[in-house]
Amino acid sequence: MKLFYITLFILLLNGIIDHSVLSAQSLISFTKDDYQAASQNWSIGCAPTGYIYFGNSSGLLEFDGVSWQLYPSPNASIIRAVAVDNRRVYTGGYRELGFWERTQNSQLQYFSLTDSVKSQFGINEEFWSIFKSQEQIIFHSFAGIYIYENGSFTVLKNGGFFNFATLVDGTVFVAIHNDGIYRTENNQLIPVTNSDFLKEKHVRFIAKGHLPNTYYIGTESAGMYILNTTTDEFKPIANNLQSFFITNKINHGAVTAEGDLIIGTILDGVIGFSPTGKVKFQYNNKNGLQSNTVLGISFDQYNNMWLALDAGIEYISLTPGNNYRMYMEKEIGAIYSGALFNNQLYLGTNQGLYVKSWQDTDGSFKLVDGTQGQVWDCEIIDNHLFIGHNKGTFISSNEFSLLSDYSGAYNIKRHPRHPDVLLQGTYNDLIVYRETQNGWKMSNTISGFNNLTRFIEVDHLGNLWASHFYSGLYKIRLNDDFDNVESVIKYDKFEDGPEQLGHLNVFKIENQIVITTGHKLYTYDDLKNTIVPYNLLNDALGDFKAAKRIVPGLNHHYWFISEKGIAYFKIYANEVSRIKFYPKQLFENHLIPDHENIVQFNDTTAMVCLENGYMLLNLNGNNEGIDIASHEITLRQVTATNRKGKPFPLSIEDQSINLPHSLNNLILRYSFPLLNGETVKFQYKIPGLYDQWSALSNKPTIELSRIPSGTYTIEVKAVNNWLKSSKTHLLKLIVHPPWYQTTYAIAGYLLLMVGLMLGLKYITSRKIKLKEKRKREEKEKELIQLKNEKLSSELSYKSQKLASSAMSIIKKNEFLLSLKAKIKKHKEYLGNRYPDKYYQEVIDKIDDNISGQDDWQLFEANFEQAHEAFLKTMKKKHPELTPSDLRLCAYLRINLTSKDIAPLLGITVRGVENHRYRLRKKLGLTAEDNLTDYILNA
Repeated sequence: MKLFYITLFILLLNGIIDHSVLSAQSLISFTKDDYQAASQNWSIGCAPTGYIYFGNSSGLLEFDGVSWQLYPSPNASIIRAVAVDNRRVYTGGYRELGFWERTQNSQLQYFSLTDSVKSQFGINEEFWSIFKSQEQIIFHSFAGIYIYENGSFTVLKNGGFFNFATLVDGTVFVAIHNDGIYRTENNQLIPVTNSDFLKEKHVRFIAKGHLPNTYYIGTESAGMYILNTTTDEFKPIANNLQSFFITNKINHGAVTAEGDLIIGTILDGVIGFSPTGKVKFQYNNKNGLQSNTVLGISFDQYNNMWLALDAGIEYISLTPGNNYRMYMEKEIGAIYSGALFNNQLYLGTNQGLYVKSWQDTDGSFKLVDGTQGQVWDCEIIDNHLFIGHNKGTFISSNEFSLLSDYSGAYNIKRHPRHPDVLLQGTYNDLIVYRETQNGWKMSNTISGFNNLTRFIEVDHLGNLWASHFYSGLYKIRLNDDFDNVESVIKYDKFEDGPEQLGHLNVFKIENQIVITTGHKLYTYDDLKNTIVPYNLLNDALGDFKAAKRIVPGLNHHYWFISEKGIAYFKIYANEVSRIKFYPKQLFENHLIPDHENIVQFNDTTAMVCLENGYMLLNLNGNNEGIDIASHEITLRQVTATNRKGKPFPLSIEDQSINLPHSLNNLILRYSFPLLNGETVKFQYKIPGLYDQWSALSNKPTIELSRIPSGTYTIEVKAVNNWLKSSKTHLLKLIVHPPWYQTTYAIAGYLLLMVGLMLGLKYITSRKIKLKEKRKREEKEKELIQLKNEKLSSELSYKSQKLASSAMSIIKKNEFLLSLKAKIKKHKEYLGNRYPDKYYQEVIDKIDDNISGQDDWQLFEANFEQAHEAFLKTMKKKHPELTPSDLRLCAYLRINLTSKDIAPLLGITVRGVENHRYRLRKKLGLTAEDNLTDYILNA
């Protein structure tokens, strides 16, 4: 967007231009590179929302005050006509008409009406204009009028060429070539005039006249007229402009709210004038327009004018009371100073001194011969213009001449006690000028002080104060002849001042020395002969106590320049009041660092020096950007994206957004359809997420990434160059937690935790039980082991006892058997000498003891203790066993041999073997089975 500040600035001209002329206009040009569509634009529709629509050769253009969007035409044809009706935008072109409606994601969607009426189309039917009249939408083509109402069309044709159509007080007027002018009423064409005066004239403009029953009629090549419908007479108006209209061909027209006429031409741009012909403004490609061919004119809700051009789009602000206008003059360099002298505007730049006529707003600056190089200062003294230059000092009353060749001439001041003396600081010297009969002449340099001096002032005691260009402040006492220094005091520290003072500059306010530090102001206390804080001003100036430069205005007014911007104060009789404040943002970063300057021309006009031009301030203007406070930005589009960056457009029907956590990246696009020449930027904050307002941004978009789950309010506002803010737009944002943080998930987590706790408790309990069980089992094992050991011990003991018992019986029986054998031998030897009676008694007694029941019972008792239930088990398994068999089993159990068993049974070893054989048969053992093993394992 190329911004031209083209202005008449009538208040600044101090009466040079008539005050009845329209106020200054600022012109903003939009090129095809701005709106990214075709150069050619045909028509304009202004919506109540502030959005502006343009019929473009590439489609429908939409401008929301910040951004452009192109909607391609439905049949790839040119959109010639546009009209806005509440929520619909109607368009027309070649054999196509219809409307656009906004979808939930804020995009326009097209709905064609062509099918319902195309039977009425001619071969080359094309629609050139559209109007809204009450409940009707009227489409105009060269063949007729198409009235759309309640979903159906009524077509008005009379076979003529409908050259032009327009809306006048809610009624459509139609110019039919060589037939006359008609108006529509009750879906009929009613004649307004059929005068022969219009024969062979192409009507291009119709509007209500300033007198009753009159209409302005503009023709393409025959000039402007006013029609009296009572007398059916045409009279020319603005006679002084008739040749202009005829030469440049009228193409479109409009009437302002003040009753002035606007005519767009084919060959020479646009012109504004009163019905009497007084020109209010004119724009063409010489002073800002991109094209001289105006194809459409419209006014938005703020009465700003829009032009659809053959190449580009123009915006012209007709709002009165603007406070400033910026003039870009890149060709002449950075501007350090200036002066309005003899009705000429002089600009001192880093390239030289430039000049042009103050009245010639469209003229170019010219370099003053011989002044090439750096200009530092322009001062008007006694109707002479002094120029402080890198080469020296120039002076002019009618033409410029070199007054001094001491280089680096900065500040020049009149001595308050000696009006005929001027003092000047330079790169190295202090210069004295004196007024003679032949004018101002250089007198001398001042000896005793050679330093780089930027600003100088003389106080009421005659002390010369000089601030070094980079550091330090000097109080210099001069002799009476101003040719020598009597004393010099350098101030490195101030009372209550910072250790590092930085750049010090010296100025005067109401005859009082004032020193700027960029921190606060100081002054000279002549009673204490010291520098002290200037509390009166520090308390009254607010942020501007940190000013780094002070420029005197007129009538006790002063300009203060600080990092905050420029402020205009009135300071008189210890009363301080701020008149104007111009934030630094207003100057769009064009101020020259450390060389900021402002020059006041008169009571109403001041000039700010800029790097690439200058700005004129209207001190009577009252519009300090306050209009923005009554407007609110509009949420235009909302898009959420997932982690992969895939976009998901969202509906913006209400002022809240609900997002799943998987779409917690958000792009918000806003519009601010208040266009008044002010640059706006955007700020946002999100309490709980970003508690402070963001930095100002030119982009109307907010991108938020990885938004934590929660409920937020997004606050967004627009801020203009005056640092005034719009109403804050509020948007509720709810970002749902991820699935693993939802209520159900948390409930699941709780249940899982309870389950885990119960499971853990169960496992712990089980472990404890198992541990206790293992302990019990170990104890039981120990007990069993102890018991087994005891049993083993007892068994061993019993076995030993059993064995001992068995051996005792065996030995006893062996003894008895041997005794029996011996007795038998004695009987054989003695014969009858050993009576049979006694012999048999002894033998029986021995036999009784060999197989005595008592011995068996004792053995059986010991055996049962060592081999519990063995005999019972054998008896149960083998009931056919006899007591003798059981005895044999018992003896075999304790692993006795047949030889050991024989005495116990009182039989021979063979008898034992025979008994073993019979026992095997009773036990059912085979030849392969071992009897002893069977009995041991039983």
